[in-house]
Amino acid sequence: ITHGEYAMLIGVYARARQPSAAHKVLQRITDAGYTPTITDVTAVSSAYVQERQAHKALELFRLSGLAASSSENNTSGAASEPPPPPPQNRTDETDSRASVDTFNSLVRCFGEAGEPAAALKVLRAMQREGLQPHVWTYNRLIDGCAQSGDCDSSADVYDQMLQQGVQPNAVTFNSMIHACSKARRTDKLMEMFHTMKRLKIEPDVVTFTSLISAFTRANQPEKVIEMFELMQQQGIPPNEVTYNSLINAFAQSKQPEKATEVFQLMHLHGFRANDVTYNSLINAFARSNQPDKAIEVARLMQQQGI
Repeated sequence: ITHGEYAMLIGVYARARQPSAAHKVLQRITDAGYTPTITDVTAVSSAYVQERQAHKALELFRLSGLAASSSENNTSGAASEPPPPPPQNRTDETDSRASVDTFNSLVRCFGEAGEPAAALKVLRAMQREGLQPHVWTYNRLIDGCAQSGDCDSSADVYDQMLQQGVQPNAVTFNSMIHACSKARRTDKLMEMFHTMKRLKIEPDVVTFTSLISAFTRANQPEKVIEMFELMQQQGIPPNEVTYNSLINAFAQSKQPEKATEVFQLMHLHGFRANDVTYNSLINAFARSNQPDKAIEVARLMQQQGI
């Protein structure tokens, strides 16, 4: 069997979402004396990604040698590495595109698995293969940092993105805001928001909701109100998460009247209160020493079947 036939078989198993079978064929390539290509490895890894087996994709990525890098401990990544070599083992644009997509899938997989360091290694391997990451790749990396609350690493990835000439978008900043929110780095939040405006990137409902949630966790009700008012001024309608975050903010700051106003506004705009909504409202009255009101909301919650 030729290397090409083995590769074709890997593709068949990968498309059938049978990563274990594809992995066995990959091992047979080595046993037959061939050297697996980046396309072989990424096809198997992609199959693991699709089946949500991040740990196996990560193990294969490490064992393949793709994770090796002369700048292994350099978190600034591409800025200090030599320019990537021309693409290897590619016969046409379609094959190259597939590899880019697979690398992006690996970045997503490792990010969602809470492995931002592994996702960064995928980026470096991608560059060494002569593939150009785009905004989606970097956004997934930043989102991976956000999942683990790593504000500093998200900023490092953002710097790399700019150095490579890739323009950020609203999703980029939303993920960075989320990362710094989880890390409770409120000092960075408004800096990012103003950078967005300077770059003429319009904030959206996710941006404002993330900021409102962050300032709620930081117990800064004045900033919560400021963000909500600015959101209204820009004509951006709140969503369910926004309303729940606002009610929670007013609960923490012992302002049950304002929490009730938001609750009513939420109903007026067609959003159905859920358990998070009611529990936040109960908390607002409980913290303000109004047990009767808290019980009244609890009864309403039961009546709604929640």
